[in-house]
Amino acid sequence: MEPKLFYDDEIDALRAQVQAMGGTKEVAARIWPDKTPMAAQRQLSDCLNPNRSERLSPSQLLLLMRLGREQGVHILPEYLMAEAGYTRPLPVDPKDEASQLLAKFDECMAQAGQIASRMERMRAFGGLKAVG
Repeated sequence: MEPKLFYDDEIDALRAQVQAMGGTKEVAARIWPDKTPMAAQRQLSDCLNPNRSERLSPSQLLLLMRLGREQGVHILPEYLMAEAGYTRPLPVDPKDEASQLLAKFDECMAQAGQIASRMERMRAFGGLKAVG
């Protein structure tokens, strides 16, 4: 399904996102795994109906966007960012994110090692007392 150029509102974009991800039955089971497939589908259909008061929570919308990213479906985040006046979002490659996190972790561990060495030097000269 090719995304439309414009969506009427966030519900329209949300419906398009769900449809592109396999439809209400498929997506609802991922949002509410604890519900029966029929109950989950009914809940999601109510959330996609502008005439109903049911809506997805912010954490459920975030889950929907994460699941969509895995499938290459970016309709909802692109719509939301455009409506808020931001540039089009770029999905982060999980490999790139893992590399960045590992580099940051290595940097933190190196700093922790430096702090531990300095504390040991201070302790050796009596400048640091053990707490306890």
